[in-house]
Amino acid sequence: MVLPIAGPDLKGKLDRRDDIVIVDARAREDYLIDHIPGAFSLLNMEVEQKAEGLLPRGVPVVVYSNDADCPASGLVAGKLDGMGFGPVFDYNDSYADWKERGYPLESGPPEV
Repeated sequence: MVLPIAGPDLKGKLDRRDDIVIVDARAREDYLIDHIPGAFSLLNMEVEQKAEGLLPRGVPVVVYSNDADCPASGLVAGKLDGMGFGPVFDYNDSYADWKERGYPLESGPPEV
């Protein structure tokens, strides 16, 4: 089951350095401009091919996209949950909410 998560809760997890994986389901161009710190780019059409090699098992996964109207986070979260990752959380308010709150963003690909 995919669970909801709010921006302040995700920010708290990052501040505490909780063991989580963050997935950015937006277009790769948007991801490269900026994204939530530590997020991995994973598009809906790539989940089945790339999730196994990219994401660890047994670690909470938070998925976000552009904003509450963008379905990408829910689609990716549902696929990851169905593949046995998680627990999986959908940050439905997504990037727009994160940015509006003034939370930190980073640019470029993550260090792996």
